[in-house]
Amino acid sequence: MKTFVAKLLMEAGVAALLVMAVAGAVFAQSDTKASKKDFEVIESAGLNVPDPLTPQNVESFVDENIVTTHAGRLLVTKSIDLSAICTPTSGVLYYLMVDDVPIRSSAVFSRTGVTGQLTGVSADVVAPGPHRIRIGQQCTVPGATVSGGTVTLVGITSIIVLP
Repeated sequence: MKTFVAKLLMEAGVAALLVMAVAGAVFAQSDTKASKKDFEVIESAGLNVPDPLTPQNVESFVDENIVTTHAGRLLVTKSIDLSAICTPTSGVLYYLMVDDVPIRSSAVFSRTGVTGQLTGVSADVVAPGPHRIRIGQQCTVPGATVSGGTVTLVGITSIIVLP
C-alpha cells in the first residue's frame, strides 16, 4: 500500500512538473514584450451608419466639460434619457462627440429615443486638457431634419484615457 501511494505521489509530482514546464513555454515572454500602449480599436462599418457622422442637432442641455491630464484615446460613457423627432418622419442616430468630433463607435439608432448609456472610443488620440462631451443627433432619411428634442434625465459621464 505504501509503495502504491508513493508511486502515485511521484507520478503526480512528475505530471505537475510537466504542466508547469508546458505552461512556462506557452506563456514565456520574449525580448519583444508588447508595450502597454499597444492596442487597437476595431469598429465595424455598421449597417446604414453614415461615415462621417454629421450632427444636424446637438442637445446642448447634456453638454459636460471634463479635463484630462494625459493624451490618449478616450473611452467615453454617458447615461441619458433623450428623444428627438425628425421631419419628415425617420429614425434618429444619437452619438457622443468630443470637442464636436463625433465618436462613430457610439452611434445608436432609435425611432423613439434613447434611455441608457452611449459608449464609444475616440478614433484619434486626444491631447490632455479641457474637453466638451456632447450628444449629436442625425436623421436617418436624407433630407429629413431634427425638429425637436426632449431631455428627461442627464446621468453621469465617465472617461477612461487609453494609452
